[in-house]
Amino acid sequence: MHDPKNQCIHCSVESCRHLKQEQGVCGLDSIQVAPTPMAYSGDPADESMCQSYDCK
Repeated sequence: MHDPKNQCIHCSVESCRHLKQEQGVCGLDSIQVAPTPMAYSGDPADESMCQSYDCK
C-alpha cells in the first residue's frame, strides 16, 4: 500500500516557487501531471508537464 507521507517528488525546475532547491525536491504534498499540447508526438520532452508549476 502507498504511504503518501513518504512520497518524494524530485525536481530541478529552478523557476518554480515550490522547489526546495537545497534538497532538490518539490515542497508540495502532491502534483498534477498533464499532457502537453504536443502530447503523442513520440518525443518524451513533449509528452507531459507538471500542472502544479508556479513561477517564482
